[in-house]
Order: sequence, then structure tokens, then C-alpha cells
Amino acid sequence: MEFNATFIVSAISFVIFTLIMNAILYNPLQKVVSERQTFVDETLEEAKKHHQKSEAILKDKERKLTSTKHDAKKIIVEKTEAVKAEKTALTADAQQKAVRTIDSAKEELQKSKEEAQQVLSEEVQKLSQSILSKILGKV
Repeated sequence: MEFNATFIVSAISFVIFTLIMNAILYNPLQKVVSERQTFVDETLEEAKKHHQKSEAILKDKERKLTSTKHDAKKIIVEKTEAVKAEKTALTADAQQKAVRTIDSAKEELQKSKEEAQQVLSEEVQKLSQSILSKILGKV
């Protein structure tokens, strides 16, 4: 193989062409690819952060929901117990009133009985005196 001026000119032309292509095409293309990669990386990182935030929010909501359910059950149990206690108190009060009413009615019946016995006793006395006066009066 012979080396002549054409080879040197071709080699220099190739080097110049490579430098020009590097300056015109390769560097801007590499810059665009680099910017694109940076954009993709930043977007991916932001998406991860948003995903973590959404998971944290979801866990917080689930925790609050569980807490609210627990509180609701606790309130229901407390209210049920309060209602049972009130029911027991009202039942006891009603029983006491019923006992008082029954006792009062018994007392009234006893008084009525005593009054009726007294009236009957007086009537019996009057009747026996009337019978006695009629028997003694005819004799």
C-alpha cells in the first residue's frame, strides 16, 4: 500500500468531518439524550415521592378509620350500658311505685273494710236494739 497525498488529505478530511459532525450532530444529540434522561429520572423520583405520600396518606386514613370504628364501638357499648342502667333504674322505680300504689290501695281497702265493719256494727246494734225494743215493747 502506498501512502500519498490523497491519503493524507482523506485522513485530514475524515478528522475534520468527524470534528464537525461531533460539534454539529453528536454533542447536541448527546445533550438532548442527557436532558431526556435527567427529565425521566426526575419524573421517576417525583412519582416515587408521590407514591410514598399516597401510601402514607392511605395508611393514615386506615389508621383513622380503625380508630373511628373502635371509638364508635366504644360509644355504642357505653350507650348500651347507660341505657341498660337507665332501664334498670326505671324498672326499679316503676316497681317501687307499683308497690307503693298496691300498699296504698291495701290501706284504703283496709280503711274501707274497717269503716264498713263499723257501719255494719252500728247497724247491727241499731237493729238489735230495735228488735230488743220491739220484743220488750210487746211483752
